[in-house]
Amino acid sequence: MRSLTLPTRNLAAQRTFYGQVLGLPVEIGETNSLSVHIGTSRLIFEQGDGADGFSHIAFDIPRTLLAQAEDWLRARVPLLADPQGRTVFGPTDSWNTTNLYFDDPPGNILEFIARHDQPHDGSGPFGPRSLPHISELGVVVPDVPQAVVGLGQRFGLHAFNGQSETFTAVGGHDGMLIVVREGRGWFPVGRPAVPTPFELSFADGQGTRFLRHTDLEPR
Repeated sequence: MRSLTLPTRNLAAQRTFYGQVLGLPVEIGETNSLSVHIGTSRLIFEQGDGADGFSHIAFDIPRTLLAQAEDWLRARVPLLADPQGRTVFGPTDSWNTTNLYFDDPPGNILEFIARHDQPHDGSGPFGPRSLPHISELGVVVPDVPQAVVGLGQRFGLHAFNGQSETFTAVGGHDGMLIVVREGRGWFPVGRPAVPTPFELSFADGQGTRFLRHTDLEPR
């Protein structure tokens, strides 16, 4: 993903978290916005409408720096645990990834994901500049199959690794939408998914494309 824009209800808290806690490069916009540089991606927060919800966002980490990334993250934020108390997840037979989850101040569920089949390697030490890009966004819809069909027709994005009525990933390892039904619990904490406004840009064979939450509304 090239850029992802989300609403926030507390721009100052986001600036402190992403800029000071995580140490990522941040820029303050002229009109109540904050831009966070994450490798080749930008995460933009705008103070305004729709800021009462939350999103799920994943950042890739180098597969060779997984242990360093875990230590680095634990020193800065609490990791989210499942009901059994586990905080490190994977790999599994269906997803050859290892996943770490944490919150930002407004409650967005963030994820560090090491994709063991992808050549995202690094020599360390792990730090903010080790993150190559934003790789996932959770998209909450009333009808998952319908939304997946629409994404295929309009943007050429298709199901990745299976489909279900409540959860389908579309895209690929370098950029993926996690399409879930409203109310489904987000892993690992089970927090019910709620629709949140967003705008993202991504590159494909046609150049830069834009996707907004309104593109997924039933027609």
